Amino acid sequence: MLKKMIVLLLCLILIMPTVVQAEEGDMPVLEKPASLTVRDGGNNDLLLRLTQPNSIMEYMESDVSILYELDFKINDGPWKFDKNWAGITVPEEGVIGYYESIYDIMNVTGYLNNIGHDERNAIDIPIFPPNLELNTFDLQSNSYAFRYRYLYEYEAQDPATEEWGYKVIASPYSETATIGKAQGSAIPDSLEAPSKLTGELKTGDQGRPYFHFKFVIPQSVEDANKATAIFTKLDWKIGNGNWATELAGVAPFEKAGDMLSDDVDVDPIDEGGWGEIDIKENTYYFRAFFELKKPDGSFVKSLFSNVVEIGTAAFYSGASNWAKSELQKANDLGLIPAILKGADMTKPITREEFCELAVLLYEKVSGKKSKPVSPNPFTDTTNPQILKAYDLGITTGTSKITFSPKVLINREQCAAMLFRAIKAIQPQGGYSVAGVKDFPDQKHISSWAVEATKYMSKTGIIAGDAKGNFMPKATTPAQEAAGYGMATREQAIALSVRTHDKAPEIKASGNNSSATKDTGAKLPDGFPTDLISIYEDGKIASVEEKTFTGGHKGYLITIDHTGQKDSEVNGFYYSVMSNAEDLDSMIGMHSYYYGKKGGYWVEIDFYQELSDEYKGHAKIGYYKM
Repeated sequence: MLKKMIVLLLCLILIMPTVVQAEEGDMPVLEKPASLTVRDGGNNDLLLRLTQPNSIMEYMESDVSILYELDFKINDGPWKFDKNWAGITVPEEGVIGYYESIYDIMNVTGYLNNIGHDERNAIDIPIFPPNLELNTFDLQSNSYAFRYRYLYEYEAQDPATEEWGYKVIASPYSETATIGKAQGSAIPDSLEAPSKLTGELKTGDQGRPYFHFKFVIPQSVEDANKATAIFTKLDWKIGNGNWATELAGVAPFEKAGDMLSDDVDVDPIDEGGWGEIDIKENTYYFRAFFELKKPDGSFVKSLFSNVVEIGTAAFYSGASNWAKSELQKANDLGLIPAILKGADMTKPITREEFCELAVLLYEKVSGKKSKPVSPNPFTDTTNPQILKAYDLGITTGTSKITFSPKVLINREQCAAMLFRAIKAIQPQGGYSVAGVKDFPDQKHISSWAVEATKYMSKTGIIAGDAKGNFMPKATTPAQEAAGYGMATREQAIALSVRTHDKAPEIKASGNNSSATKDTGAKLPDGFPTDLISIYEDGKIASVEEKTFTGGHKGYLITIDHTGQKDSEVNGFYYSVMSNAEDLDSMIGMHSYYYGKKGGYWVEIDFYQELSDEYKGHAKIGYYKM
C-alpha cells in the first residue's frame, strides 16, 4: 500500500507546473541570429534563409525548445509586430497561441526544433503574400523588409492574478534583410569550385562497401550559402564510361538534406546509382561541384574539382589502338600528370595539359625539381605547373598577361613546345637539323616551327602519316572546323615517352662548341651554359667579337626571330630578363637590359617590329665578370 501511495505522489508531482518562479541563472542566453537573407522564390513567394549561431543549435540538441519570431514591414511603414515581451505573462496558450488568437496569418512564429537545418545551421522558410496580408508581391514597386529573433518561454505565475501562464525571453533582432525596389540580388552568378577532393573506400557496419569523400569549400561559397541553399554534388563515372552529368537521365550524387557539405558518403545501391561496388573489376572516378537554383529556374554550377580515382588502374577513359602500349608505358614511367588521369586520350590537348605533361617529363628525365616563376605574370591562371613551364622556357603567354590555359594546341605548336622542353632537359645537346629531309607538306609548317619539327623527325620522336605528311595545322576553314592538325592527348603522351627513351641519345649528341642554328652561324667556343636560354628560341644571324665599356672582351650575338608572333617573343625575353638579377627594364617595342646573368655581364638590346610577319631582333652582348 505504501508503495502505491509513493507512485501516486510521484505522478502528481510530474503533472504539476514545473516552474513556480524561475531563477534568472537557469534561463538560456539567446544570442543574436547569425544572419538573415531573403530571395525571390520564383512562384510568387519569398524564401527567408535563417542561419543560427552554434549556441542556439546546442540548446536545441539539449531539448531546449527555441522559438523564432518573424517581423516585417513594407516600404517605410512600421514593423508589423515589434512586440516587447519584457515583464509580460502570456496566457496559457503560449507565444504561438497568442499570435494565432490575434493574427490570422502563418509563419509569424514556430519552434526551430521542428525544422531541419543543414550543416551550416541554415533553414529556408517560405513566405507567401497572405503571410503579409497581401494578395501578391510587387517587387518592382515595393520593398519588403524582414527581421527575426529567438524566443524562449517558460511557465510562470502572474503575481497579480495568481494565474499560470508563460513569460518570454527574447534575443536581439537579426540584421534586416530587404528585397524589392532598388534592391540587388543576393544570389551569386558564379561559384568557386571545390578543391582538394580526396576519396576512399570504406566498409559499413554490415560489411557493405561505400565511398567517402572530403574536400575544401571556398569561403565565397560559404558566404553565398547564407543567401541561398547551395548543394554539394558528386559527379561519377565507371571506367571508360561517360560522366553522370554528361548522360540524360543519370544524376550525380548529393548529400540529401545537408545541402552544402564538405564530406559525402556514396552508397550506389541505396542512392539508385550503378549498383554494387567492385573495385577489383572496375575503376570509379569522382569529381565534386557546387550548384544552386535561381528563382527563374536556371542553375548556377561551379567548375569541377580535381578527379579522384578509386579501383583498378585504368588511367584513361578512351584511347586509339595504336596508342595503348605507349600509354601503358607512360603510366609505368610516371609520365602521365594527374590532370590527364582518367581523360579521353583521343581528344585534343590544351595548353595547360601540355605544360603539365612537359614539366613532368623535364623533372623525370633531368632529375631536377623546377620552380614556378615569381611573380606570376598571368591573370588567367595560377597553376604552378604552367608557371614552371614558363620559367623553363617551354612555353610563353598568349599576351603579356594571359596564358589561355584551355586553348587547344596544334601539332606544330606541340612539337615546338616539346623541343623547348628537350633543350631545357639537355641544354648542351646537338640540335642541328642540317640535311634533314622536308615533309611533303613542309610549306604549311610555320617558319618558327621548322627547326622543332625537323629535329623531332631526325630523332624519330615524330613521324608523319602514311604519306609522310606532318599535318602541322588547319590550313582551310573546313580543316579548322574538323580539328585538322590538332595534337591529341595520346599523341602528346606518346611523344613524351619517346623523348624519355631518346634522352641518353640526345645527351650524347651534345657538342657545345659546335652548336649551330639554321643560318650556319656558330656560337663562340666555350659559350656559357648560363646563357643557352637567351638565344635558343631564335636563329643566330651573326656572332662577332666586341670590346665593351671598361675594356672587357666578349661577344655580340644577333638573334633573328622573324616569323614568330610578338607575344611569344616578348614573353620569352621577359622571362629571361625577369629571372636575371638587377632587372632594369620591361619588355616593350624596344627594350634594353644590362645586368648579371649567371657568371656573366649581359646586355640585351631587343626590338619588336609589329608587322604582318612579326619581326623581332635581339642583340645579346656578354663578357666574363
